[in-house]
Amino acid sequence: MDEMVLRINDPELCYVFARNARRKGRPELALQAYRRAVELRAEQHDVECEAERRALRAIYAYEEALSHHKGKRTRATGTWQMVRRYGILPTICRRLRARDSEDMLPALRELGLDDYSFQAVREAFPERFAQSAC
Repeated sequence: MDEMVLRINDPELCYVFARNARRKGRPELALQAYRRAVELRAEQHDVECEAERRALRAIYAYEEALSHHKGKRTRATGTWQMVRRYGILPTICRRLRARDSEDMLPALRELGLDDYSFQAVREAFPERFAQSAC
């Protein structure tokens, strides 16, 4: 990741940076800024384990894909409601069973966030999801 992007410590500034990078013809820096925004937003949560940290990154990456797909800032409100109701990892399990999470894979790939997908979380921690019967 570029040093300029690594110095950004606020997700909102990442979005400003990404917009400016695209305008100046540096799409690779814009993608790095989106990735940094996802990481920073996930770091704001207290989590118990690495699996939950990655799951949060996947949810924020999903929001980025939704925003990119719709052309405006979009929150994954239904997903966050499930997080509050069931917990982080059970929510990922439920999202994996839903068909619409696969619809965002092309947008995640386009943003360079495909390694932050719900599927990637399940593949990284199969033992955590085997317990949940995903």
